[in-house]
Amino acid sequence: MNKIKLIGVDLDGTTLNQKKQISQENIDTFRLCKEKGIHIVPVTGRPLSGLYNEYKKQIGCRYSIHTNGAVVMDLEKGEYVFHHPLSINTAGKVIDILNKYNCYYGIFYDGYGYLDSKDYFNELKKHENTSLHEYIKASRKKVHSQMEFLNSIEYCDNIYVIAKSPEIRLEIYNALKNVKDIYYTCSEECDVEIGSLCSKGTSLLELAESLGINQSEVMAIGDSGNDLNMLELAGFSVAMENSSKSIIDAADYVTKSCEESGVAYAIQKFCL
Repeated sequence: MNKIKLIGVDLDGTTLNQKKQISQENIDTFRLCKEKGIHIVPVTGRPLSGLYNEYKKQIGCRYSIHTNGAVVMDLEKGEYVFHHPLSINTAGKVIDILNKYNCYYGIFYDGYGYLDSKDYFNELKKHENTSLHEYIKASRKKVHSQMEFLNSIEYCDNIYVIAKSPEIRLEIYNALKNVKDIYYTCSEECDVEIGSLCSKGTSLLELAESLGINQSEVMAIGDSGNDLNMLELAGFSVAMENSSKSIIDAADYVTKSCEESGVAYAIQKFCL
């Protein structure tokens, strides 16, 4: 195994425990990586507003990747490194399909997810008294009409869908095959995450190349379906113990769970 110079880490279920906190062991390990010149890069389905300032400080990262690869940020400069948005025309075709199914969706744009007012308040109520409540408040905005909103912007980064059942999610998956120039994945049983022809994995390697880092020098750590492509493309891949079976099967190594600082354990074992 080559010396690792860049580590792409998923957030939810990976770097973060179920309370959406980063353990002190993970924090200390990230600091050691920084001292040794190893880049730690959060690679998440969250928009930029979901990477709280406390997370940035705890991880100590210069770069981050959002909305499943659509946005690669230089946090120090506060600007895009790479940007792979969906065109409004393509997003409109996707939404025409979604409106035929029993689901709701958010349009991700400029660091936030935009929901119809009813869905926004339902999301807040659904996650009331949970660790996700603050995330929803920080990263979502409400609009009167999503179609009016879509027609008022020049692009969107991602469309996040929650279907009413796994069966409806599968129907949406199949219907999306008729739309060109999109990549879609999922991280939970009923969700669909739709973007342009990019992914966590392709954007992670794009960032690595821009930093003069070879694919073989990249490690990826994740736990769910939207991490699969990242694990497949990285030079060395690590699945969390709490991962789905497909992720565990795809990984080179299975570390401890997110409740046991599995990220720190793997980094210490292979990189430090």
